[in-house]
Amino acid sequence: MHQRQAAIWGAGGIAQTHAMALRAVGIPIRTVVNHNEAAARAFAEQWGVPRWSTDPAALLDEAVGSVHVCTPPGLHYEMVKFLLEHGRHVLCEKPLCLDPDEAGELARLAREKGLACAVNLNVRFHPACQEAKARVADPAFGPVFLVHGAYLQEFHALPAPYGWRYDEAVGGTMRAVTEIGTHWLDLAEYLTGERITAVQALFGCFQPQRVLKDGMMEPPEAAEGVPVTVRSEDSALLHFRMAGGAIGSAVLSEVSHGRTNRLTLEITGKHRSLWWDSEASTALHGASRGSGVRTALYPFGFNGFTDTFITLAERYYAALGWTAPAQQGDFPTFEDGARLARLCRAVERSAREDGVWADV
Repeated sequence: MHQRQAAIWGAGGIAQTHAMALRAVGIPIRTVVNHNEAAARAFAEQWGVPRWSTDPAALLDEAVGSVHVCTPPGLHYEMVKFLLEHGRHVLCEKPLCLDPDEAGELARLAREKGLACAVNLNVRFHPACQEAKARVADPAFGPVFLVHGAYLQEFHALPAPYGWRYDEAVGGTMRAVTEIGTHWLDLAEYLTGERITAVQALFGCFQPQRVLKDGMMEPPEAAEGVPVTVRSEDSALLHFRMAGGAIGSAVLSEVSHGRTNRLTLEITGKHRSLWWDSEASTALHGASRGSGVRTALYPFGFNGFTDTFITLAERYYAALGWTAPAQQGDFPTFEDGARLARLCRAVERSAREDGVWADV
């Protein structure tokens, strides 16, 4: 019988946030595993984790019942399958997998083994987003007609670090779509309750030839360094159709200066509209014809980046029966992760074929 302790696989920046969330909900961290011995040891010391290892077998400690997978997406399939086959519940970073067939297999395996498995699509859990979902579900909102918005960041504007996201073996062949687009696409489907059925995409990789020096990529005109070629997209433009008849669009960019982390989404229904901006996450704006804009504020909710992780962890561990159900409710599952893998594959297929419409 597993004790109610967790483990973390990975020791990078996102693993830090998972550790904060585990501490906040009162779940002890039994061990951390990372391929780099020094990183595993440092993480364990920082968080007071009693055990650390470079060997994945350490995750099979009988005290460990749940594992947080905080590694690059190209590694998820083998790692998560290993954990599921050994009966561990899993909370995995997004995207669940880069290959839709592999993601589907993990969802099936989790279902067959009766394991509660989640994907970290934390943006859902801003209080304003939870309220937005309730409003769109209200019959007074009317059928959804239009969904649009953007997810903009500056993290990959040059000069930028050269890391695993540019290694196709672990980061995949896409970047903006899988890294930030998965959050936007999930939120669009989650808030509307609609499924995207077809997509049309245009990719932009604006400076594929770059120069690498001291771990940083510079523009091609830089005087010194080693030439590198980048094929994944800096930005993507998406059009889509939804099952209920709505249409939509999204701009995804990792090279938009000044945008640290801006996700915007607006939903137009037959009778009402609403919109949200992650840079002003406590506000939800709404309107109906002739009403003017009405803004509701949620200043005391869990509105920060780490806070949304905590809400997800609370719901996940309440579902396992490990914590009191203070935040009982739905959470993104491996089925959602498999759905996003299929959606991303359709986006890539469209972009690689000059923007043809691709069915999901």
